[in-house]
Formats: sequence, C-alpha cells, structure tokens
Amino acid sequence: MKKFLIFALALVTCANYAIAKDYAKMQIKEMKHAQKYATTQKVLQDDVQTSKTVKSATLPANFTIKDPKIMKFGDYEKISKDKYNAKLKKDEAKYEDYAIQLGKKHSKYYTTQADAEDFYKVYRVAERLIRANKLDYMNWRICIKKSVDELNAYTDGSNLVVLTTAMFDSFSNNDDALAMVIGHEMGHALLGHHKRKAQLYAKMKREQSLAQMGNSAAALIYQGMKRKYLIDSKNMEYAADVEGAKLALHAGYNLNSGSDVIKFLSVYDIDRDFRNTHPNSTKRLENLSENSRYFPAEWKDMGEYNIFNSDVLPVQLSSDRKSIVISASSDKMQANKYYSPETMNELYARFGYMYYVNGEFNKSIQYFNELFKIDQTNAPAYLYASYASECMYKLSNNDKYLKQAKEYAKKAYSLDSKNKYIKEQVDSL
Repeated sequence: MKKFLIFALALVTCANYAIAKDYAKMQIKEMKHAQKYATTQKVLQDDVQTSKTVKSATLPANFTIKDPKIMKFGDYEKISKDKYNAKLKKDEAKYEDYAIQLGKKHSKYYTTQADAEDFYKVYRVAERLIRANKLDYMNWRICIKKSVDELNAYTDGSNLVVLTTAMFDSFSNNDDALAMVIGHEMGHALLGHHKRKAQLYAKMKREQSLAQMGNSAAALIYQGMKRKYLIDSKNMEYAADVEGAKLALHAGYNLNSGSDVIKFLSVYDIDRDFRNTHPNSTKRLENLSENSRYFPAEWKDMGEYNIFNSDVLPVQLSSDRKSIVISASSDKMQANKYYSPETMNELYARFGYMYYVNGEFNKSIQYFNELFKIDQTNAPAYLYASYASECMYKLSNNDKYLKQAKEYAKKAYSLDSKNKYIKEQVDSL
C-alpha cells in the first residue's frame, strides 16, 4: 500500500511539473471550474425562484480572410458616440451629488479611514465596472484599509473588495490600474475561488491532522495535496487576472495601462506567503498578454451599451465607516440577464473565432472542434470552421482541408439554409 501511495504521489508531482505554458488553454481549463463555482446565479437563486487590437499571424502577401462578422459575443447594439457622450454628461450631475454626500460627516463619533475624495475615486471606478458588466444584482462593498506597507488587495469571497492604502496610493492617479485591481478581486468572487480554495484547504488540513497522529499514508497524501493547493491557487490568480481584464475592457479601461500594477509587483520583493500562492509576475504578464489578444474589440461596445441603458448606482458610507456600499440596481432583471462567466460553449466559440481572425487557422479549427463536441447547433461557428479549413487548404494545398471545409459548410447550411454567407460559402466550395 505504501509503495502504491509513493507511486501515486510521484505521478501527481510529475503531472504538476508538466503544466504547459499555453495560457489560453490554461484559462479554458480553469473556466471549467467556474461552471461549478461561479457565484452570480447562486446569489440570484432566490430571486429566480420567486420572480485591443489583435496582431495577425504572418501570412503571405495579399492573403485575405472572409469575415462577415456574424459571430456574436453578447447581446447589445452599437451606441453612437454622440448618444453615449450625452448619456455620460447626464450621469455626471448624479455623480456630483454622490461626491457631496460622501463628503458629509455622518456622526461626530465616527471617522473614516479614507478621505471622501479617495472613496469617491474607487466608487467611480467600481461603479463603472459594475454597470458595464451588469454586476448590479447585489450591493458591492469597497474598502480602503489603512496599511502603509502592505501592497495588497483581496476579497472575502462575497461582495467585499479590499484595497490597502499602500495599493490605492500607488495607483491613485491610474484609473486603469485601479480597475484591473478591483476587477481582479471581483473576478475571484465571480469565479467562486474563495469557496473552491476553502474546500481544498479543508481536505488538506484533515490529512495533515492524521499525519500528525502518525499516519504515514496521510502524510504522503498531505504533501501531494499541499502541492496541488499551491498550484491551484496560482492558476486561480491567472484566471482572476483574465476575468478582471474582461471586466475592465467592457468598462472601456486601457489594459496596457492597467497591467502596470502587475509590472509594479514584479519590481518589488513580495513576502514568501504571497509568492507561494501567486504566480511569478512575469508569467502573469505573459498570461494576460496572450489571453487579451483574443478579446473581441466588441466587448467595449457591449460595455457602453450596458452603461447607456442603466442609471447611476447610488453609493453611501458603510455602517463600519471603513468602506462604501454601491447599491444594487432598483430595476431588477431576470437572473440570466446579469453577468456570468463565459460558458464552455462561449469560450470555445470565442477562441475559435479570434484564432481565425488572427491567422492561426489550425488552432481555430482545434477550438471549433472542441465546441462541436458539446454543441452542434451553432451555424456561424461551423461557417467559420469552414473558413479556417479553406485557408489551411490555400496555404498547404492539402486536399483534406478542402474536404473538411466542405463538410463544415454543409453542416452550417443544414442548420441555417437562409443565411446568405453560408450559401455563398457552400457555392464557392
């Protein structure tokens, strides 16, 4: 039995060392956990029951791709610049009222840990993230915690986001970075990371207790679980970086400027506990850079649409006088209208499409095929898989890709025979 456990532990260790540096694939793997642990729908369950520029791959000169832009990554309409600016101007009057309200003293017996100006700044950033992403299904609390030397931010796994004064002061003149920090912590909450880590930690502690009582088998299991816990913790950080970047992009923040916070962390030596549970900053930047290449530019338009069609969210000082409360929208929607992490269908479709427009046709086909394993009803996806296969045929002159392109086009036509782009593709092949 002991030999078997040692062998099993060795397999786990080897498998962990073999993690590939394909950050897009890592994100997709992590998002599978979000299907179980994501919190938006859980929070709303009672309500339900009662009521960037993509850099193209190197392609031959004059090589063109077909892109009728019928792949959709959200439900929205394009808002004209004039209408959007008029809406923002109208909202400013309400923001000014809340700025005054935050400056009032609520009681001579209470003092806040941050000035009204600081609370107002995090309010504006967080409120924009919430409205642009339809996260107004509950109250969000934002705390500025007095700490001179602790450069940190965290969430308690629910609706509280905490920024230390060291973190806030370091980026108080960079709204993009503050958006990435707040978005990252919201990402942890939305993906259910707190509960997931708590479950892993509880299992690990049980084995540790048995090991301390002299159980040698439990000692081996504990060591394997401890390593898994630390690796999973780092993978959750990668996932929260990407989820936070999605939120920030929807809200119109600049991801390049926002990533300054990770660059900043790479300059300074962080304590050992942080290094154990957080990836190397260089790898975090690589992860963020690779994944953001496959963010649709339309996400910014979607965020503007959401802001245009929503009202300014009220804010007030919390009863603890150390944080602010950004109130949920009074205009309640159906649960499925609020933000949720991407489903596996949506992830595979997005990566398939973005790899295609980026000129990475083999990867495009790979991810579309992953989509087709779980969804055979997406006609636009089959059309783009046909486009990608046709491009591979033109580049390689390999007949298998031409055959594949025809099969995908035929499948798309069987699903939507009235689509003119699908008809054109079938006829051209």
